Amino acid sequence: MHRLFAYLHEHRKDLPSALEHARRAVLLYRTAGHERGEAFALNAVGWCHTLLGDHATAVEYCEHALSLLRRVGDRGGTAATWDSLGHARHHLGQHGRAVDCYRQALGLFRELGYRAHEADTLTHLGDTHLAAGDTGAARAVWQQALSILTDLDHPWSESVRARLDALPSSA
Repeated sequence: MHRLFAYLHEHRKDLPSALEHARRAVLLYRTAGHERGEAFALNAVGWCHTLLGDHATAVEYCEHALSLLRRVGDRGGTAATWDSLGHARHHLGQHGRAVDCYRQALGLFRELGYRAHEADTLTHLGDTHLAAGDTGAARAVWQQALSILTDLDHPWSESVRARLDALPSSA
């Protein structure tokens, strides 16, 4: 239940409450010996930390989540955690490492057929390419993301289209 509360608070932009609920979920899953749930909750704690600007702490939580997810064999959770880790690394200025994380996430999302998640990760990857100064690579992955989102008739397509429109036409 606390994982759901964390999600709801995140979407209401109440990040401190989201973090608190995610932490409670970690403790409850750990006490119950439910490694998969604990791993998902650890990723949620990491995600909350990166949204709050504490990217180094986010990396620690996400890496712990990855180790548990690999042990239990949850590829969807692993992909989501790679994406969270990419976000934290991006904001630490570790663009090369962020790209590697996003590529790990993309491979898994593609294998699983999670197209909306694939597009979301492509969007994040484009943000990292742009931050690293590679507008051509940013444009290429944002175009891939937009194609998927358009196929899905997904509302995120407008955000990606805006990113593409903001790029100089020579990039």
